[in-house]
Amino acid sequence: MNKDYRELLINGKGESVKLERFIEEICDFYNINNEYFGNILLATTEAVEILFSINNEEKNKKISIQFDRNAKGLVFKIRLKIDGEESEREEDILDREVRKHKLAKDIFIIKSLTDEITISVNAKSIILVFYVSSMNYEKSLFRINKLKEYWHSEVDVKQKKL
Repeated sequence: MNKDYRELLINGKGESVKLERFIEEICDFYNINNEYFGNILLATTEAVEILFSINNEEKNKKISIQFDRNAKGLVFKIRLKIDGEESEREEDILDREVRKHKLAKDIFIIKSLTDEITISVNAKSIILVFYVSSMNYEKSLFRINKLKEYWHSEVDVKQKKL
């Protein structure tokens, strides 16, 4: 399997069009159907919004969205990047509990739409995994069932003629 890696940098909430185009290009490339495309788009958009809202006190923040295709499926790593800050600052217990509470409320939609989700302890990154290997299996089952329906209807027509 060939490695596919892409990255996008968003400077603010107003650049959601860049994110939508990024996801659409990936889904078009991998021939992802519209229903699954909607799941991927909504989950990644919500994750970006959560990182911006939870870390709203940070200045000069950007969100990095890294895409990677691996054996599991499509992986989106969404990380908060802060200009001029290399090390993590100390965070008091109250700040940590506020982050946990906000994440618990806002993350439900994302959990429902993804196959795997990983959230960093400090709420600076979210990793979303979407399994796509079974999609071809489902399509194959659909085609098999259609062929069975066709053959059964063909048999019924021949029996009626006799």
